[in-house]
Amino acid sequence: MSLEEFLHDDIAQDVVEYNLFIIINMMIDIAAHIVVDDNLGNPETLGEAFSILNKKNYLDDNEAETYRKMTGLRNILAHEYLKIDKKIIYNVLQTNLVDIKKFVIFIHEKFI
Repeated sequence: MSLEEFLHDDIAQDVVEYNLFIIINMMIDIAAHIVVDDNLGNPETLGEAFSILNKKNYLDDNEAETYRKMTGLRNILAHEYLKIDKKIIYNVLQTNLVDIKKFVIFIHEKFI
């Protein structure tokens, strides 16, 4: 789907935004469970679990920063729904899904 098509398709926008929100929430939950279950700390914010995993060498600096930024996107999706820049969402869809795949691989290799 081109950017032009995406910008004119409210249903596609809703589907992408909803699924990104759900996926990022799941990533945050998994990271928090790892931190708590492995007695690595007690995350006080949504993105802090990724920082703790970074400090304990579970994630490298770039991965942790990327996942913290994803947490920021999750917050925008949750709280500023009407103000979301659809071009940013399209860009995430086109170029950043690899970051989600990297997290899934990390979980699979370390914990499954």
